[in-house]
Amino acid sequence: MVRLGRDYTNCLVFDYLGEKEKRSLEKGELGLESMSALAFVKAKRDIERQIEVTRKLGMNHIELDADPPNPYLNFDDNRRREIKEAAEANDVTLSLHLQYSYVGGSVCSPQEDDRGVAVELHKRCIQFAADVGARYVIMHPGSVPFYHRLGRYHSFIHDSLLRSLIELGGFAADRGLALHLENNTALDGIYSEIEDCLAIIKEARAQGAEVYFNFDIGHWFTRADFGKQIPDPPEKALEPIPPDYLKELHLNDYVPGEKMFHPPLHLGWGLLQRGNLERYARLVKRKGVETVVLETALKSIEQLLDREELLKRESEYVRDIFETAG
Repeated sequence: MVRLGRDYTNCLVFDYLGEKEKRSLEKGELGLESMSALAFVKAKRDIERQIEVTRKLGMNHIELDADPPNPYLNFDDNRRREIKEAAEANDVTLSLHLQYSYVGGSVCSPQEDDRGVAVELHKRCIQFAADVGARYVIMHPGSVPFYHRLGRYHSFIHDSLLRSLIELGGFAADRGLALHLENNTALDGIYSEIEDCLAIIKEARAQGAEVYFNFDIGHWFTRADFGKQIPDPPEKALEPIPPDYLKELHLNDYVPGEKMFHPPLHLGWGLLQRGNLERYARLVKRKGVETVVLETALKSIEQLLDREELLKRESEYVRDIFETAG
């Protein structure tokens, strides 16, 4: 059975605001970005609440988000043990999304000092993931300025990322974790294409690293805004990925033209309509994928105020699709 879970992005943050901040948000005096700035760390810290909501939604996996700001590296041994025990008691498995902005984006830096700092930060996060009993850790390929994306600079970036994958893949495997490389968006300009990600993973594996591919289909859809084609049906993009490269996948949608990331799936705003998701679910099962993580984000004050019902409806919609997929 495929385990279904969530990275809650901004879906639970409102509950951790003060009353004055909540009223300001409801009146439109604060935006969703300000909401996250004020209370994201509080929401991330309350992992027991995420477990409770996940079980209530009929799911059994949570992906924790270590991108800044996050509180996880400051958790002591006792707190890490509490999280592990709470997850196990509720049959909820965990994964950790490693940092992908600020320092974490330097995993592909051609400056070895920078790359080394990013790798050491990732190792601390991987150790946290191991301590809480997570199964997978997910990393982005890094970020580079636009003028480093071509020519010899690209080969330097490739070599640096390969070193990071080999080092982190071994570090994670030694702690019982499967390291995943996730495709960037087309906006990032590097490693947004499936074949590029598979090629560097293959290289890392050839040098003994255990690395998998977390294909984020919504990230891949961003290519539509850069003049590149999306297949019909769009979920066909999953077909050529070898099954032995897959354990966890990210499931989210994208609205080309509007550049809208992660709209609620059951609303059908993006490229993944119900029929597409049904075929996607069949592909996922056929390839033996272990876990699918929804990454829905609230897009408006209206969705925020209806967040509990929205999460419930979307969860029921996706669960039904996966339960009936042949």
